[in-house]
Amino acid sequence: MQSFVNTVDLEHDREWLDDPGALAAWAHERRLVPAGTKFSRRDLRQVLELREAFRALLVANREGRQDPAALELVARAARSARFTIAFARSGSPMLEPQAAGVDGLCGRLVAGAVIAMLDGSWQRLKACRNCRWAFFDESKNRSARWCSMALCGNRLKTRAYRSRQRVSRSA
Repeated sequence: MQSFVNTVDLEHDREWLDDPGALAAWAHERRLVPAGTKFSRRDLRQVLELREAFRALLVANREGRQDPAALELVARAARSARFTIAFARSGSPMLEPQAAGVDGLCGRLVAGAVIAMLDGSWQRLKACRNCRWAFFDESKNRSARWCSMALCGNRLKTRAYRSRQRVSRSA
């Protein structure tokens, strides 16, 4: 999930899924689709919309709230995937999309998010306050707000300090 949300760098305006071929390569590399799967521009837009819904959920997660529009988009992707229950060799249940193509890909991504929500790891996956990069909060009290203290945390604290200095100089 983290690598999916981070297929765009919003801070530097860099998109790694910039065409249907890039999406196919990314999804195949992660074994989410069979080799030779092709996607259209419309499929790409659907996947990018799902990615941004996941980012919105991570922002909401960091802020301790919900995002109904993002939840509805994820639920719609789940319906389109036509999930069934499959069992791994270990006997563990898995959500398995019956749909092929883009709906199957979106279903596999939704299944990963559902598993993370059920096993508790979703609560530690957040979007940075500054750059909106997805990161895993490894702090003991789950209170991290940015992807890196050295980068985004320092930038935000420096910005706040300079703002306070401007206010005190003008007063």
